[in-house]
Amino acid sequence: MKHLLLAVFLCAAGTLCAQRSWVVEIDTQADIYAVGDAHADYDRLAGVLRAAGLVDAEGKWSGGKSVLVVTGDTIDKGPEEVKTISYLRALQLDAARSGGRLVLTLGNHEAEFLADPEGKKTRDFANGLVKAGLEPKSVAGCGGDLGVFFCSLPVAARVNDWFFSHGGYTAGRSIAQINADVALGFSKERYASEQFVGDDSILEARLGANGPGGLPWFMGGNAKTDPAKLLAAYAAALGVHHIVQGHQPAQVGFPDGVKRPAYTFFQRYGLLFLIDSGMSRGIEGSTGSGGALRIHGNQAEVVYPDGTSRVIWKAE
Repeated sequence: MKHLLLAVFLCAAGTLCAQRSWVVEIDTQADIYAVGDAHADYDRLAGVLRAAGLVDAEGKWSGGKSVLVVTGDTIDKGPEEVKTISYLRALQLDAARSGGRLVLTLGNHEAEFLADPEGKKTRDFANGLVKAGLEPKSVAGCGGDLGVFFCSLPVAARVNDWFFSHGGYTAGRSIAQINADVALGFSKERYASEQFVGDDSILEARLGANGPGGLPWFMGGNAKTDPAKLLAAYAAALGVHHIVQGHQPAQVGFPDGVKRPAYTFFQRYGLLFLIDSGMSRGIEGSTGSGGALRIHGNQAEVVYPDGTSRVIWKAE
């Protein structure tokens, strides 16, 4: 374990990044779960995980060999910054002991904190660290256990034929290309690289007028694009059939008039799955309380905090 942590730290210092995979790849026969954008709301996150059967009443992992992907933005906005991260770190170890996996990927908030711990956007997290007796600059510099943890986070995960990331946008690249591009950007500018905090990065790209070319990223910067074809091509380049992202709780419109209502789980074409439902009470105006995407066999369903569920996609 000490050797692993040392390797992660050295990579974070920009010297061994060629040896690091920025995209986690997992093949499993177990159920797959995904949760997005907890934004420091420990109570709601824990409630969602209990409802999904992933943790017991004491908060311990009860998901067996299941794989849970948390697609970033676990910090800022909500009331319990450090507690939320500490919980996920402990649960990650607990899941591994049971043969399961918890993969936490970077969100744009984590990346922006690591790029600039004094930035306005991540001020909430920095203040939370200070209250916990930690130095934000040290954590952002990969110092201490928490800093090493943050600097070890991948940008994405492939689990079977599902691809998970915070912002979703891959620009048609393969997993190998994403790994190479992110590693190169990191080696030059660390987390300030456009690969992490650029407007069109895999963590930051938007599904509205702030996307590439002033369009949602699934248009590829061209208003004449057929999003179904582009999404299918992007998925094929990744070697998957489905792309899952958080990051966007607001309404999303498609060229044919179909709209994803704000703060809801949503899928389109069986290709794109949106899982940021505005879980945190720190999200001003949000009407959502979260949920987990559960992928079982040939279908995907949403498990809500009250234990009810709704199938949103089933293979034909």
